[in-house]
Amino acid sequence: MSFQKLTTDFFISIAKLLARFPLVVILKFGGFLGYITWLVPNKRKKIAARNIELCFPELSAKQQRSLLKQNLISTGVGFAEMIVAYWSKTDKFIHRFEFAGLQHLEKALKKNKGCILLSCHLHSMELATRAINSQLKQPSYILGRQHNNKVFEAHIDKARKQHCEKTIDKKDLRSVLKAFKNNRCIYYIPDQNFSYNCEYIDFFKLPAATVLAPVKIAKSSESSVVPWFCFRENNRWKIQFLEPLDYFQSDEITQSLQKMNQLFENQIRKHPEQYLWVHRRFKNHPKGKNYLYQNLNQ
Repeated sequence: MSFQKLTTDFFISIAKLLARFPLVVILKFGGFLGYITWLVPNKRKKIAARNIELCFPELSAKQQRSLLKQNLISTGVGFAEMIVAYWSKTDKFIHRFEFAGLQHLEKALKKNKGCILLSCHLHSMELATRAINSQLKQPSYILGRQHNNKVFEAHIDKARKQHCEKTIDKKDLRSVLKAFKNNRCIYYIPDQNFSYNCEYIDFFKLPAATVLAPVKIAKSSESSVVPWFCFRENNRWKIQFLEPLDYFQSDEITQSLQKMNQLFENQIRKHPEQYLWVHRRFKNHPKGKNYLYQNLNQ
């Protein structure tokens, strides 16, 4: 048995134990971890600080620092939400969710061509996904990449299968199209940095490597693209579904991606503290890899 498997299994066991506690206790624990991340110098804190500095130049240094603190605490709560999503019972949290615009999803599925549930990396993403799945008649799929830690990936895959069909690798187009033919929903969260099959599209007025696949998949499958976003407030969550995005069916891929990034930006600005700023969104840059993060270790 490898050291990686031993350590991963140990931490998963701790997470499963924590998932048994009352919801408020779990969330407060996550907030505490986030606060520790704020206090202690670390790489992710530096990345988040740089992203906030880049994306919110209109804020004063004091305001940026306040947003950074809120973001790191919210990141910790998001970690706790993930534990709840994977290993807690649905009745522990579902009564705290409010759904708006579900009719847009129901209408899209009536076309019998499946549906892309499009969103960005907000902290409540995993818990919201499970909440949405409780409202669907058929199990959904999640489109993503395999984790580098295969032991961890196996644990997460097993947990997700309690409420969704399975996770489809982002390169497995055949499985994606098969799911749409069966009129299933696929969660697609395409707002991270990409190094292939992408274009540089503005995101908060900065060139961000943006994957082409959402537009290509929507066009080839003729599936509806329904955007949704989830924000947390006072240990309650609201999920908002918007009308399907018709521009994903056009031949203007660049314009479609521009509109998608603008949609994400508009939503993130509502609660910027709840976005995944600890990710190097601008890692690939026209002026070179890590151009905007190259001096963070100094």
